[in-house]
Amino acid sequence: MAKITFETVQSTCTILNPQNNFAEEAYQVEVRKDPLLGDRSVYNPFLRDKVKVFFGGNDPALIRELVAESAKTCIFCGTRVEESTPRYPADLVPQGRIRSGEALLFPNLFAIGAYHAVVSLSSAHFLNLSEYSPVLVEHGLKAALEFLKAVSRRDSEARFVTVNANYLFPAGASLVHPHLQILITPVAYTFHGRMIEACRAYYLKNGSPYHVDLIREEKKTGARYIAQLGNWHWLTAFSPMGNNEIVAVHESVRDFAMMTEADLGALARGISKSLEFYERLGYLSFNYSLFSVSHAAGGEGNRCVLKLVNRQNLYPNYRNDDYFLQKMLQTELIINPPEELAKNLRLCF
Repeated sequence: MAKITFETVQSTCTILNPQNNFAEEAYQVEVRKDPLLGDRSVYNPFLRDKVKVFFGGNDPALIRELVAESAKTCIFCGTRVEESTPRYPADLVPQGRIRSGEALLFPNLFAIGAYHAVVSLSSAHFLNLSEYSPVLVEHGLKAALEFLKAVSRRDSEARFVTVNANYLFPAGASLVHPHLQILITPVAYTFHGRMIEACRAYYLKNGSPYHVDLIREEKKTGARYIAQLGNWHWLTAFSPMGNNEIVAVHESVRDFAMMTEADLGALARGISKSLEFYERLGYLSFNYSLFSVSHAAGGEGNRCVLKLVNRQNLYPNYRNDDYFLQKMLQTELIINPPEELAKNLRLCF
């Protein structure tokens, strides 16, 4: 019997459709259960026709205006990034900030964790998703890794790490300028903690890491497996936590501090390809988080995992793409089936 099961429950919904002379119509609603955490997502194929209502199309004029106006006062642009951003004490970061290519890392003025750094990712104030080159992404990850190593030398209790991206206002960003945020804390935040504990419980029960078994199962079926880049395996989530979720799993490492230069390069290539794919689908805004746990935290059975989703497009009076279903019922809405998403992503990879 397989250690990992992909569970679905289907229900039939019947209506008399006023758009078809009240003729009777029946269709299937499918609820999927995440194999690790049990979180659920729901798919109704008829909602795919409503995707323009949910996400709309980006308004080029609005974006041009937003970029032009925000650039005038952006503290990440030009010399302002040196003049207006804080520095770390020399005993943590000797130069006060960390530079890697175009990327510049510095403290977050409004920290939400013991160590909360920001990385201004590019000299450009705005990037189309296809402009997130592997080199640009890799330099941001290198800055984050250097900061993590500095923190680890100073504070052995800072064991839980996430590297996070919010791009544009629909994704929760307060600035247009491309950037990352790194959180290093003595406690894991809610979702990260749930994943760590679930992976540990799975490992104790089965004697093998969950994500290693997941990769094996997904490669066997082939429905959601995309590609392998270096030590990273790319796939779509069976029960996604956001729109068009893409997942990357490192096959052996759970601690971001242990990443090699080759690991960072391969991860950066995959992120770049994924963002380019989102642009092909017509999206511009996204979130991602890379989850890591140190060996000192005892995260047996865990692996470094990246989760990436696209967000609402930018147009006048756009609606948020999270509503009661996601925030209150904690159930995600599937627009594109993960199997179809993976099929199209393989061409991009």
